Amino acid sequence: MIKQPHYGKIILLNGASSAGKSTLAKALQQQLDEPFLRFSFDLFLFESDILPKHFIRRQSHTWAPLRVQWLEGYFNCLPALAFAGNNLVIDYILETQQELDQLTALLAPFEVFFVGVHCPLPELERREQARGDRRVGDAQRDWARVHSFSRYDFEIDSSQPVEQNTVALINAWRTRSGPNVFQSRRLNSL
Repeated sequence: MIKQPHYGKIILLNGASSAGKSTLAKALQQQLDEPFLRFSFDLFLFESDILPKHFIRRQSHTWAPLRVQWLEGYFNCLPALAFAGNNLVIDYILETQQELDQLTALLAPFEVFFVGVHCPLPELERREQARGDRRVGDAQRDWARVHSFSRYDFEIDSSQPVEQNTVALINAWRTRSGPNVFQSRRLNSL
């Protein structure tokens, strides 16, 4: 008997550095009715010892070529996990149109719910300072461009309580009807 494929579902959170994507992703994991893996580029860079920290300093001569390799590997992990039937909450900062185009192509076989995580700039800068593990200025740089590449299936203001945003996002996800933004982008590129 051939097993029919059961692909994972994907919730893709896009927002500036310190916008609260990881906090929201963790809250979603606790509230969704089925298991979702939280998959974030930060898991590799800041929350693990996969790569020694001295290699990821942006002023380091080794970071630029490593970043390209790591992003390529990270992006290609996403469809592999979803093809295996894993549901994913992806937490990422889309920095360029090219990255969005690449993700659109890689995630073409899957249902992707694309969420814009917005936060007022003063709050982003306050969070960035409070964290202490981010380069000052990244939040402002991201804020100016991260939402300029696409529209979304749903948008939140992360300066509002995470509990409120989690409930709203889950309700929007449960009541979604197609085609979604990623499906529309794929259809328009054909």
